[in-house]
Amino acid sequence: MKGTVLGFDTLTGEGVILNDQDVRYSFSKTNWREALAPMKGQRVDFEPWGTMANNVFLDVQVASPAADISFAEAIRSCFRKVTDFQGRSRRKEYWYFRIFVIFCSILSSLISHDLRHNGGVVIGLLGIASFFAWIYLFVVDLSVSVRRLHDSGRSGWWVLLYFTIIGIIPLFIMMCFDTDPRINKWGYPAK
Repeated sequence: MKGTVLGFDTLTGEGVILNDQDVRYSFSKTNWREALAPMKGQRVDFEPWGTMANNVFLDVQVASPAADISFAEAIRSCFRKVTDFQGRSRRKEYWYFRIFVIFCSILSSLISHDLRHNGGVVIGLLGIASFFAWIYLFVVDLSVSVRRLHDSGRSGWWVLLYFTIIGIIPLFIMMCFDTDPRINKWGYPAK
């Protein structure tokens, strides 16, 4: 029987599934047959046993290819997930954001070069605004980098290589690896 997880309490180890006929079934962590804890909204396949769900598995469907992500969608996704250091991000999302940061650097350099010859308060205010914008971009960059490492099956702590001169090269190589197709401790594959 198929259904959707309505909720799961990790403290008690109990949850509720709503099947496709709108009947609720309770289940416990002993009935859950997957490595990762159940999450609200997951589609599952289970055996009903009275009002209990037994042998609860994730619903395996034929995987369709991931929808292609556009440049604008990737940038929006990165900004939306600025505080998400736990999930996974596709390779395309990471590299599109990297291109966006390079574009911003070039644009910022051109604007500051033109304005540098004009002194005044406007230059100071633009400098302060630019500083905070770069801090924000740095945090977004860290979060998408950590999620990208998670997607290739690596710990996000590898991102600390950014702060070494020689570590940038192996880190960029790690960012080129393909998505780990298995479910890992950071969630489902990004594509």
